[in-house]
Amino acid sequence: MNGLASHRRIIWIGLFLCALPNYIRSQSVGADAQDSLFMQPVPSVKLSSLTVIDGVALLNQTTTHVAFAIEFPLGQTFSAPAPPLRTFDTTIAADTLTGSLNSLCNLDSTFSWQGIGNTVNVFPRALEKDSTYLLSKEIDVLELKGVADVQEAVFAVVDQAPGQKQQIAVLQSGRSLRFSKPWHVSFKNISVREAFDRIAEQLGPTSGWRFSGAADFRIITFHDGIAPNTAH
Repeated sequence: MNGLASHRRIIWIGLFLCALPNYIRSQSVGADAQDSLFMQPVPSVKLSSLTVIDGVALLNQTTTHVAFAIEFPLGQTFSAPAPPLRTFDTTIAADTLTGSLNSLCNLDSTFSWQGIGNTVNVFPRALEKDSTYLLSKEIDVLELKGVADVQEAVFAVVDQAPGQKQQIAVLQSGRSLRFSKPWHVSFKNISVREAFDRIAEQLGPTSGWRFSGAADFRIITFHDGIAPNTAH
């Protein structure tokens, strides 16, 4: 029996070692595919009295398989105007998506960006490392069980975020916020920002969101794409 058991262990080890290169290849292909999304070429971006966020919206219209999430600077109170964004008259030369995003954020240092999965996250640079900022909060273990729609998912994320509870409203932009089926998922060591990205993915592979409002009343709007605001 001992000899048979040892033989079986050798077989299983051999099968594991044979499968390991395929597993590693599949992981590296996934990473390469993810990198290629952000290295895809994009045309020049012309800003005519437009903001950097408008520039990002123009990129959204020319990219494929990429989602966009935008966080605007928040006002002090909901009744007060949000901080104004700078406008520019310039052209960002044709480049990769990464290069163009870097150029836009260098143009207006108010913003920084990060790629998470297939999502471009643009956010206020000053809040990137602010642990009190809702979207930068880290959740050790996030549990979502049988969640039926975006609003339920967002409220569950905010409720499980550490620290003082914060009010948030969920809006929709031209689409249903219901999931195709109840969502059961568990994440470890995930930021609220990334959790919102994952929620958007449940609506569609390139669905994104916008975060705006004020310090006392936050608004998140889920969308299928963003357009530049030509009314500046």
